Amino acid sequence: MAGTPLPASLKKQMQKAVIKHSDMVKDMKSEVIDIITGSVDKHNAADGVHWEPAARLIKDTLDKAYGFNWHVAIGKGFSCDVTAQTGTLMYAFYQGEFAILCFKC
Repeated sequence: MAGTPLPASLKKQMQKAVIKHSDMVKDMKSEVIDIITGSVDKHNAADGVHWEPAARLIKDTLDKAYGFNWHVAIGKGFSCDVTAQTGTLMYAFYQGEFAILCFKC
């Protein structure tokens, strides 16, 4: 029904990154999800999320925490085939429609 507000539980769920695929260990997954959420929330503005600086912040934070050569892609409707170091790949969705790919090579 048009104009019906979203339930609070659905709004809360949409503000979390949902992992589609990852080969990271549990602790690293949790930290990377926190980094993604914090970076996107930091670059959220009235006119929408500024994705390029959010991706840069995610990359820089991962470089500092886990060493260099991290790559981050954020967007809608893209496909990928990447080769990554074992234990460093994450493919997640944020706000229900934006895909976020993080990997180290």
